[in-house]
Amino acid sequence: MRFPLTSLVLLTALASCDIVDLPKDGLATPIPPGSGTVTRRVLLEDCTGHLCTFCPEAAVIAEGLKGVYGDRMVIVAVHMSSTFAAPQAPVGDGIYDTDFRTEAGNAYEQQFLVNGLPKGLINRTPFNNSMAISRSSWSSAVAQLIDQPATIDLWVDSLAFNSGSNAITATVKAAVLTALPAAQNLTLYLTEDHIIDWQKDGTLPLGQQDIPDYEFNHVLRGALNSPWGEAFIPANAQPGDTLETTFTYPLPGNVLVPGNCSLVAYAYNNAGAQRYEVQQVAERKFTP
Repeated sequence: MRFPLTSLVLLTALASCDIVDLPKDGLATPIPPGSGTVTRRVLLEDCTGHLCTFCPEAAVIAEGLKGVYGDRMVIVAVHMSSTFAAPQAPVGDGIYDTDFRTEAGNAYEQQFLVNGLPKGLINRTPFNNSMAISRSSWSSAVAQLIDQPATIDLWVDSLAFNSGSNAITATVKAAVLTALPAAQNLTLYLTEDHIIDWQKDGTLPLGQQDIPDYEFNHVLRGALNSPWGEAFIPANAQPGDTLETTFTYPLPGNVLVPGNCSLVAYAYNNAGAQRYEVQQVAERKFTP
């Protein structure tokens, strides 16, 4: 059962492993903005799979960038591809049996032409004429976008999990700061950390590349309000306008430990030449 968005108030006042070198540009770090300045945060959708031998290396790069940028960057691990993310036969032997794929990941693989893993979608903005970006360019692509002046601010104002109904209730708010490039859709992700399962790792010697106790983090469990979200901010919204939406959704059935989950909310252009580009993203972890 799915519960729709319940309020919207306008107040005026994400066929082979991608083999590339490691980043050569280091961690390009812009100067942090001044206190109180609202800037653009970056959503890194790490397109990954448990049979992709170079995906653990990409995850390390993503975590390194997170270590530099902190809350200014949000990571979501989107498992996709029947080649790299589907259960491996024979199913039932306990080895690579888990299917981490989601409806959202399947849709993004097709829409954004994700060929070969690992790749990254970074605010869904092309870098060197490609939307699906090789891991060697993640640092440069993130640095190009992070801390730009923001068109909107976005935050998860409240978040609660009801174990009795197995549902989450949250309120997401936005403030319009400048004229918008397009109307904005809001997509809601649920992610989970600390999942232990099988993963191939090509950085290890032959014969040792199958890891039975690999720790997966930021795993996309599902897009709560569909892969493409729902209308949130109209194109004619004016600077100074604020909006909010309150919603209740059942917890996806693939979640193992609710306490390890986070809600990721992002607003993106739903029209125009830069359609799908993420304007702002926010993350809030569940609390016991």
